[in-house]
Amino acid sequence: MAIVHVTFKGMCSSPWETVRLVGRLVTVVSSTTFWFVARGCKPRYQNWTLGFEVLCAVIRECTRGSRGKLMVMNAKHACALRSQSAAFGTLLGWFACRQHGRRLEAVHINNLEHIWLRSAVPSTPTAKRFVVLYIHGGGCTLMSPRFYITFGATLASAIEHELRHQLGTKESIQVDVFLGNYRKAPEHCFPTPPKDVVAAYKYLIETEGIVPKQTILAGDSAGGGLVMSTILRIRDEHKELLPLAVTLICPAVDLSEVETHGDPEVSSARCLLSPEMIAAGRLGYHTTAADPTTWLDASSVHCDLRGLPPVFVQAASFDYIYQHAVRLAQKAKSDGVTDWELDVHEHLPHVFTIFPSFVLPYAQVGVQRVAAFAAKQIVKALESPSITIPRTLTAEVVGG
Repeated sequence: MAIVHVTFKGMCSSPWETVRLVGRLVTVVSSTTFWFVARGCKPRYQNWTLGFEVLCAVIRECTRGSRGKLMVMNAKHACALRSQSAAFGTLLGWFACRQHGRRLEAVHINNLEHIWLRSAVPSTPTAKRFVVLYIHGGGCTLMSPRFYITFGATLASAIEHELRHQLGTKESIQVDVFLGNYRKAPEHCFPTPPKDVVAAYKYLIETEGIVPKQTILAGDSAGGGLVMSTILRIRDEHKELLPLAVTLICPAVDLSEVETHGDPEVSSARCLLSPEMIAAGRLGYHTTAADPTTWLDASSVHCDLRGLPPVFVQAASFDYIYQHAVRLAQKAKSDGVTDWELDVHEHLPHVFTIFPSFVLPYAQVGVQRVAAFAAKQIVKALESPSITIPRTLTAEVVGG
């Protein structure tokens, strides 16, 4: 019983609540499996699997009602979930790094652990280096960079594969992923998290010697919102430091509660996010979210989006915050921006791309779309006479 309570301590405040949740989860798993068999062993939606369907149902049940609020508004419970996500991500990430030829290296900046995923193969002096600064989601409250080791390794490998496809042997390219960290709500609310992301970006430039045009900023969910805040701040303060490109996966970028229009229970029924968790997360991150005059770049869909690098926005039609991505792309278009791309995937829930392919094979399609965009921007940079990309030897010398 004690082990079970420890497992669910981030979601339940007492052993009795844990017992009730476990009972609910047994019912949810049994019901999901029963209906899968009743449909002739066919998944509920195209491109889903039984495992993914069960996992979504379990996550949704865990985040419903008071549990969803507790996870993101109570620091003790949020910290427990962060620790668990780090341990789980480290375990899975070890296998992923071996599979994709990555070497994990932890660094500490501003008293936060960040994770480098570098190529396990030593780079040649002629190789050119690009870095993806990835900011994880979790409502600016949960998760840790280590939870994203598997996804980061998969993404780096996919980008390198896409570059080989586009360039052949003309160029030797090394793609590293830097899993950035930030202080989290409810202990640290807006504007602290985006400040930490800006600091992580400056670390790459000032300490690692990475040229801005060697860098792609990426993030999912709340991490996507932090990426948008970051590039808006860089544009306004140091435009010359803007990165090569940006990729956003199901970004949370709108504080206007657009997702609550209609019946939230109905609109979120096919997603792994619960309305209660989203509502609590909004207030946990931005304590004055009810006042639009205080939103600033925390609600980037309401900002001027001109003068930014090319942005790739990936969206999922079953995502409870699907309209965030759509409205962001529409705002960019209305601002006269022409180098953004909106990539919509039907019948998929929030951040489907970050799931391991053994759970959801279609996730690899999402990864490949992101990788194709990143590779396209890298190729453009390599072919542009106005952009100089140093070789890895130069970057290592500058970085000390």
